[in-house]
Amino acid sequence: MNSRTEQLTRDIRKTALFRQQVPQEAGVGWPMPFRGQDGAVYVTLLFFSYAPDPAAGTTKIFPPLAVITVDWERWRTVEYLDLRYRHPWPDDQSEKQAGVFPHPAVAELTVAEYRKLRSELLGAYDELLGHLAAGTTPPLSFTARFGEQLRVLMEPGLEPYYRQLSPSFFGHFLPARDPADTEGG
Repeated sequence: MNSRTEQLTRDIRKTALFRQQVPQEAGVGWPMPFRGQDGAVYVTLLFFSYAPDPAAGTTKIFPPLAVITVDWERWRTVEYLDLRYRHPWPDDQSEKQAGVFPHPAVAELTVAEYRKLRSELLGAYDELLGHLAAGTTPPLSFTARFGEQLRVLMEPGLEPYYRQLSPSFFGHFLPARDPADTEGG
């Protein structure tokens, strides 16, 4: 059974906004939840481009190209931002390859193992969003487990972009990497 967050990452592709504005082949990144000024809970979904590299046996990942923010309760789109037009990173980072998939933390997993871990993390997002909607704080054990799962699955090359787009969320749940552990610095 799919979690609500996993279903959102699939259903967003069915929206007219996505079909009109985001390349169909774009990858969907990790959700970025937050509470709005109105007290409602929102989820921002990041989209990035990628290109298979059969010779290397990997997929090249490129910087985010768009984000769509959805009201978590109603699944109503409230914002679209074309990151090819406006982005918080230097222009020279917009077109360069950001990383590869699979990255080292998941490179030895089978497709089934990766999908299982991904589904588990998206299910954990449901729990996190439930706490956010209820105005409660998740237990420390949940926060630690969620951060560990996100650390394994987060594409290192996209992490700096996520941090710029949602510094509070990633600062809380994803401790900064040791610079020696990152791809390309």
